[in-house]
Amino acid sequence: MTRKLFEISAVVIAIGLLLVFAQRMLGVQGYRLASGQPLWGDFIAFWSAGKAALEGHVAQIHDRVFLAHIQQTTIPGMHVMAPWNSPPPFLFFVIPFALLPYGPAAVTWLILTGALYLFAASKILPDKRALIFAVTLPAALYHLGTEQVGLLIAGLNGLALYWLDRRPRAAGTLVGLLIIKPHLAILWPFLLALTRRWTAFFAAAACTTFLVVAAGLVFGFESYRRFWNNLGPSQDLIAHLGTGKQTFGSLFGNLLALHVPMPYAIAGHAMSAALAFAAAIYVFTRKVDWRVQGAALCSATLLLSSYLFFYDFVLLGLAAALLAPPRNKFETAAMVFAWLAGMSVAFSYAIPLPLCPFSAWLVLIASILRARSEASRPALAPQP
Repeated sequence: MTRKLFEISAVVIAIGLLLVFAQRMLGVQGYRLASGQPLWGDFIAFWSAGKAALEGHVAQIHDRVFLAHIQQTTIPGMHVMAPWNSPPPFLFFVIPFALLPYGPAAVTWLILTGALYLFAASKILPDKRALIFAVTLPAALYHLGTEQVGLLIAGLNGLALYWLDRRPRAAGTLVGLLIIKPHLAILWPFLLALTRRWTAFFAAAACTTFLVVAAGLVFGFESYRRFWNNLGPSQDLIAHLGTGKQTFGSLFGNLLALHVPMPYAIAGHAMSAALAFAAAIYVFTRKVDWRVQGAALCSATLLLSSYLFFYDFVLLGLAAALLAPPRNKFETAAMVFAWLAGMSVAFSYAIPLPLCPFSAWLVLIASILRARSEASRPALAPQP
């Protein structure tokens, strides 16, 4: 796989995806697709939760009947209901968008989160031409069809890593913002503590504490209990195959979609997660470049949680970008599979192979091998 061949293939596939999205737009009526799904997909959950909070109904945002009423009023004839599954601090992010009508709010969300993602990618990738990798990444492009937090999470992680040793307080603040999806930030405290980046560590702790307390004061601390109680129904989306098998991103979800019995799916995912955690800690404790540590952080994060979907794997594209340019055939393969991970949505209509976790493991192994290689290099003699 040469760079030119990859770029041509990526552009062709990206154009194909855009044509599919354009085809889906045919027959749109009042923000409702011909299939009965809402235009821009999951964003209706963010917007309706923000609207409920603005109108003083925070206590009911986890009530699916109540939220469905807002969504049906906004998009009459919707055939689905998009639940709100996020912790209270995330409401600070979505409430400003609820001040706008649904359509303009969705477009604004896409522009802002997309700009953050591309800005972070431009800082990480080795040259401007490499932005083809980021722009054509299927997991990122799918946000045109269903707007989620993948672009936002990848952007926050990318900038936090880039600023880690340049602007540690700003980096820590960005890490703190990841409280909106805490299962995607679980490895950050280990990275910051094990690498003794205490300025960023305490900035992250301060930002997280502020958001948690502020959300409790504004929305009521009872909102945390409601969020906790909602975790069960949220996990049931995967455990009981409550959503399309093609959307799953975790090994647990993929195994269930392949009809593996629940105990074996849990055991398989738990074993993979434990090994990924150990691998990440190994890389964190090596004296290596921040890029290698960041690649391990992002790829291992996507192997820990059982609650993952295809759109979360924008983060894996970021992990692969941190290893660019690849130094050998294995790293090239890891980057190609990281790019392909988002295509699991299309492939899984035929068979739900665990493409996402497999790709994450390739990038994680590549970061381990890179860490071993860099750590074994003899230190340069000081210049006279």
